[in-house]
Amino acid sequence: MEGLLALLKDLGVQSSRLSKHLQEYGRAATGGAGAAFQREKALAGVRTQVESFPDSEVKKRLAEWCAEQASAIEQEKEEFRFGFGRDLLAALEGSGMAVRGQVPVLRVGLFTVKADIETGVGTVYWGPEIERLKSGVKLAPAELATTLRQWHESLRGQSKLGPEEFLGRLHTAHRRICMLAGLPEGSRVFLVDLLGELVLLMQPPSFRVNPARERFVEYPRIRFSYDLYRLKQAGAAEIGGARLRLHVANFDATTEKAKALWVPDNETGEGTHYSYASFPAASRAEGAEE
Repeated sequence: MEGLLALLKDLGVQSSRLSKHLQEYGRAATGGAGAAFQREKALAGVRTQVESFPDSEVKKRLAEWCAEQASAIEQEKEEFRFGFGRDLLAALEGSGMAVRGQVPVLRVGLFTVKADIETGVGTVYWGPEIERLKSGVKLAPAELATTLRQWHESLRGQSKLGPEEFLGRLHTAHRRICMLAGLPEGSRVFLVDLLGELVLLMQPPSFRVNPARERFVEYPRIRFSYDLYRLKQAGAAEIGGARLRLHVANFDATTEKAKALWVPDNETGEGTHYSYASFPAASRAEGAEE
């Protein structure tokens, strides 16, 4: 009698645990786009509990149900893989951003989306897969498209400097760096160092008087990158008898944010990594890049 009661008690505990895992599985089934990945994880918990049941008709039916669900999940995952890019393209219609590539890596305008199919989340990069903007992004095409649109429109619509004014500040920042470092005027300087000096030049008088956080004006790398692209597109490179030249990064430097910056060549996502900028005399500068 005691053995039978112990068996029934154990079955009750196992059934309670299984019930909780089944409830979790049911919640995952209503998770929307990419829910198959969450359901797969929840199903693993169900299967573990089923395995602990003693051999019986109940265990057999539960195992068959798990197998059916696993098969359905695999089919949904395949459909998601092939449909994600298509749905993202549809959600971006009219944005001006082209979608190229295939899952798991899609180029969307000036951005890259790397989808982790197994977890149902992705990472968004500026340009190629180096300058990470946001990770843990839910792979829901409509939501992702909204985020990408906002970033794209922000870049195109919020540049506070025209090409000529931007070039002027760039030249001033370059001259300051050369002076402080004891370099001949026009020398090569790291673009990242140039960015730091530009940030200081862009601060309002109130920040200089009281450099508090609330007075600080941000100027992130992605904005600097896009402003350099706009400068190239405008053909504005010559100032004060000098001509801006961007120097292409070597292969090893392209993966180091302190040594290289990706700058678009066009709106479809092609671009170049640069390490240095210089302002040689215009009479000696044969081109804007090397």
